Amino acid sequence: GVIACCSHMAAGVEDKRLSQAILGDDECASDDATRCSLSARQLRGEVLSLEAQEEEVDVSDGEFVASKSFGSFDWTPTQRTIEAAIQDAKWNGDGQFHEGETVNAVSVAKWVNEDLLVNPPFNGAHDAIVPMPASGDDQVGPGNYVAYSRRQVCYIVAKTLMGAGTKEYDNGLTRFMNTCVRTGGFAKSMVTLVASCAADPTLKDGKQGPLLVVARGADPTSVQAARGVAASARLSNAGLRICQYDDGAAPLDGIPKVPSEGCVSATGSGPGKDFMTGGLHRQVVVDITASWLGGYVLGNACGLGGGQDERLMVYFPEVAALTFFLSASHPFPQLRQPAWVLGARQFFVELDGTGRYNDYVLDKAVPLNSDLENVQFKGKTYKMSSSRPFLGFMSESQGFLGKETYDNLKWARLNRHTLQREIRSSDKAPFENQVRAWYNSVALTSYHVEVRPTLKQFVQSVGTGPWLAGLWWGDSQLGMLATWIGQALAAPTWGELPVDYYMYADFTENPGNQCYVHSYHNCAACLSKCNNNPLPGTAFWMPNEAFTDGKSCAGAGSPQYCGQNGVEQIYAAFSGKGALDLWNAVEHAFRSGAHTEKTVFDVLLR
Repeated sequence: GVIACCSHMAAGVEDKRLSQAILGDDECASDDATRCSLSARQLRGEVLSLEAQEEEVDVSDGEFVASKSFGSFDWTPTQRTIEAAIQDAKWNGDGQFHEGETVNAVSVAKWVNEDLLVNPPFNGAHDAIVPMPASGDDQVGPGNYVAYSRRQVCYIVAKTLMGAGTKEYDNGLTRFMNTCVRTGGFAKSMVTLVASCAADPTLKDGKQGPLLVVARGADPTSVQAARGVAASARLSNAGLRICQYDDGAAPLDGIPKVPSEGCVSATGSGPGKDFMTGGLHRQVVVDITASWLGGYVLGNACGLGGGQDERLMVYFPEVAALTFFLSASHPFPQLRQPAWVLGARQFFVELDGTGRYNDYVLDKAVPLNSDLENVQFKGKTYKMSSSRPFLGFMSESQGFLGKETYDNLKWARLNRHTLQREIRSSDKAPFENQVRAWYNSVALTSYHVEVRPTLKQFVQSVGTGPWLAGLWWGDSQLGMLATWIGQALAAPTWGELPVDYYMYADFTENPGNQCYVHSYHNCAACLSKCNNNPLPGTAFWMPNEAFTDGKSCAGAGSPQYCGQNGVEQIYAAFSGKGALDLWNAVEHAFRSGAHTEKTVFDVLLR
């Protein structure tokens, strides 16, 4: 591999018309007044209108851009033809996108062989470029970002589908695609991505197309620093909104609701609208990850399965491709969290938070060029898809239970395990760490200054399910509280940024556990819905020890462990208070013990 000193693939000259349009800014001390002025305006959220950008700025074709140096690596010989890769994936040739050309298996292979592979997108060389050196188990590293053009991503995917690797860089995507996944759902997803590229009008005549950006969060701040922020933060900053997505409960009064276009219950024959299907404009889909994006699919899954994280990778093939390509780590060559992926699209429909309808049917309306907006990096303007902002991060609780025995999982799924209520800094997964995890992962200031204007442009709300309380077996009530407090700390860094909290009777991870966020009668109704209409086995995964009497729903659907107080009582009691008030109240409530005879909400409001 060859290490380059620069972080931009092409030496661009800043558009002179833009220089004339923007006056110098007296807050800047830079000799480059134009660039400094633009940066200052962007950081204050004063992004130029798209119309002004169109008038004043020449839009550049996509290219590799990064905040750090990069390495160039030759490809190893391919192991199979693209025709064989398409056949292995059992791709049905469904390429009737609403935008661009209609394609089939023959035309996709022809485009790959006669266009993509003969016109290499990395400055005309048959190589691949990645940020260097590696840091934090991936190539991007904490606090940095990298951007690829859409053609570059398609090229990388096509080469790995054909079995090629990168010399001296053991990229994870080749390793992943050389497992059984190349004949399963992941391969079908990757071939669909390549097919979309063959149809894409932005890639015609060798064009690079729009950008995709991956941005890693900075190393986490200290809990003490987070408390300092909380001291002046109000819980109202969080903009908490609730969506009761098929939770079986009565409507909750007194809590703001997710706008109706982003909260539509399932019909029984198909999904409605939640944060995973999409529906609310510029709402982020939160991927509840492990320490790395993509979960444990490498070596453990051939097709669709696992938890929410693994399923999202199939539906967002550009996210999956970049997640695996940008790491050569062992044994998990995947992008580390927290991380944003901007410019990626959801290629399939019917995946909601329950996973009940996940047949990964092609979304023929997946945008190819209709959702492109102007963005700026390093003084140049590019196009980027504004389709589905994607953010992956985890709670700081992975493995806190120790062995996943029947007893440990039984009490954890009921929200009554003593280890769930740890509050001391010396504990393995204290509550303070969960607040910090949400705050650090969502705060705009955790990400590179050059990415922040694009984040602010594309993101208007954060959509999440039962964060903390999925397959890491945290308490769903504490997870909701950590989300609320953490968002109250993070949102002011954006100006404002609501959090949309979706409630399910049967989320794809730990079905039924989120019912305990409700007060008694709603909790009982929610658990009844979960138990009487259980998820099919294709919709979720849990270890055998997590089932109760052979049933997947928490507590086998019994309301025995429902509490008297629910999220509506907690909201009424604390919504007018400071973030630190609720944080302190949680820690005070459990300083003398776990009090697992009651729910967290009941202990707080006793």
